[in-house]
Amino acid sequence: MFNAPALYAMWGKRVLRSLIYRFPPIMIAPERLYLWMDTLIQTQRVPGDVLEIGCYLGGTAATANKMLRNVSAQKRYVVIDTFEGFVAEQWTEDHALGTPAQLKKHFSLNSTELARWVLDQHGGEEVEIIKGDIVALPDDSLPSQVSACLLDVDLSEPVRKGLERVYPRLQPGGVIIVDDCEDNDYKARIGYERFVRSAGLPEEYKFGAGIVRRHGA
Repeated sequence: MFNAPALYAMWGKRVLRSLIYRFPPIMIAPERLYLWMDTLIQTQRVPGDVLEIGCYLGGTAATANKMLRNVSAQKRYVVIDTFEGFVAEQWTEDHALGTPAQLKKHFSLNSTELARWVLDQHGGEEVEIIKGDIVALPDDSLPSQVSACLLDVDLSEPVRKGLERVYPRLQPGGVIIVDDCEDNDYKARIGYERFVRSAGLPEEYKFGAGIVRRHGA
């Protein structure tokens, strides 16, 4: 079905993006942005790539990549997103768990082209983009080794599945940060809890984020 308001909104973003995105559009809460930046500093000597799943427009990735470059950390930074908002089946499950209907269209007015523009404008020129759903992406699309991951997909199933797919790739000393694990409208915490319990890992929270660590030498 033709969606004129959505089309006009996307067109407006493209035409006015130099004004709208004069500064990097960072959607993560400030305290969790700090946590992510600190995690990147702490894991900069851990082998593997930096992975961000659920990047929306790329503002967080651009800022984080610029920070890594400024501290001379040589890291490949990869972002994964549907760039079309929530996957319908995943949304339906969380809506049944209580996520309000008005959040269904959040993050849907997006595109890889717009995210690429934002990244290039704000320090993320080297950031690599993968378009797709973390639940369904082929295995060979994902980095084989991960030093740090920001998992910011809001819904329970892609959080659980994302952790299942990333954790085996996480190198010793590596860390995964799961956003939105406080008690709010999204059900990311349910996916986080399901994963750590099935994996026999401890629950750890800081600033409303769930944390998964890979210990060992």
